[in-house]
Amino acid sequence: MRLWGSTPYACGVSHTFEEPPSKVRDDGPVTEQPERNEDRPNLGSVIVRVLLAVALGLVIGALGTAVHRYGDESWYLGLVLALVLTASAAIMTRAWSGYSALLAFAGGWVVAVQLMSLRGSGGDVLVPAGTLGLVWTYAGVVLLGVTAFLPASWFREEPVRKAAATSSDPASGSVTSTEPPLGAK
Repeated sequence: MRLWGSTPYACGVSHTFEEPPSKVRDDGPVTEQPERNEDRPNLGSVIVRVLLAVALGLVIGALGTAVHRYGDESWYLGLVLALVLTASAAIMTRAWSGYSALLAFAGGWVVAVQLMSLRGSGGDVLVPAGTLGLVWTYAGVVLLGVTAFLPASWFREEPVRKAAATSSDPASGSVTSTEPPLGAK
């Protein structure tokens, strides 16, 4: 008897049940299909995610460049909000699709900020070569780099450390059961 489907619950209860019988097919000999790695996303979804990350980087970079100068000389609220927005979007992008999307987001962000730093047709500049403009440009790049070096365990869906499913101490409140869940056959 082969067991599968061991599901630990938050209260420490673990259920196991038998594998369902395979269905018999009458459509002739079965050819073996090469096993597909289910953990890897297909190429189409990776390309779509990368393109969306570039678009998000362009939007966040343009928005941050437009608002980073908001505030008075004692407190630049726009700069703080633009940097928080950049950091949160970078973290979200890495959690969403990993390093490829983070790199695409960073590329879009840098392109937007650098293009908006150039002189316009009327001679206006959105990012002047002063302290505030340099802080916006370089602090954003530093935040993107910090996001790239955050621990990978922060972005996993499964926990790194697994709690013990059984306990010898009856006062701990942990119950372990090998019975199938209600309704399972």
